[in-house]
This record gives sequence, structure tokens and C-alpha cells, in this order.
Amino acid sequence: MAKRKVLMAVALACLTVAGIALAADAPQKIRVGGAVQAQNIISKVAPVYPPEAKQAGTQGTVQLSVVVGTDGKVESLNALSGPDVLVQAAVEAVKQWVYKPTLLNGQPVEVLTTVDVNFTLSQ
Repeated sequence: MAKRKVLMAVALACLTVAGIALAADAPQKIRVGGAVQAQNIISKVAPVYPPEAKQAGTQGTVQLSVVVGTDGKVESLNALSGPDVLVQAAVEAVKQWVYKPTLLNGQPVEVLTTVDVNFTLSQ
């Protein structure tokens, strides 16, 4: 009977160690396409069109690289492309967005994605 308890304890210890090893191997951040991640937006703030861009007739798309935290909030971002005069407005809007947390094997993970912010003047 004592031998059986020892074997069960060893088996449980092995499972625990294996569980820790699996958790350590889990990715800390995953890459998700912009169109896929867009489906997870809970709260989206629209950018304010900069007056100087409007006056100059500047239109275009600002593409941002965005890291979404495990809580769904934007942790960091940086501009990849787009008209300079529109970048700050896009950054200010997107940093306020909130996403549904992304789960991997039931655990929340950070997400690296891209966001396109379109600026068009009404005709």
C-alpha cells in the first residue's frame, strides 16, 4: 500500500513538472492578421482628421504595428507607413482601442497585429 502511494506521488510530480514545462514552452506573443484581429475589437475610437491635412487635401492609409496585451488593451504601437501628417492622429485613436483578449490553450496571450487607419476626405 505504501509503495502504491509513493508511485502515485511520483506520477503526480512528473505530471506537475510536465505541466510547468508545457506552460514555459507556450508562446508569450502570437501574430494575428489584421483582418482577423479586427473581429475582436470591443471599443474603437475614430481618429480626428488633422485640420492641416484636411486643408492640404491629404488622404491615405496609416499602417500601424500593434501589440495587444493579455487584457485586450493596446500596449504599444508604431507606424509602419502612411502620410506623416496623419500618423499622430491614427496613433492617438488606436492606442485607445480595446480588444477581446486572445486565448491560446485557454490562456490569454499578447498579440502582434497590424492596423490600417484610413483617412478619406468627403467629396
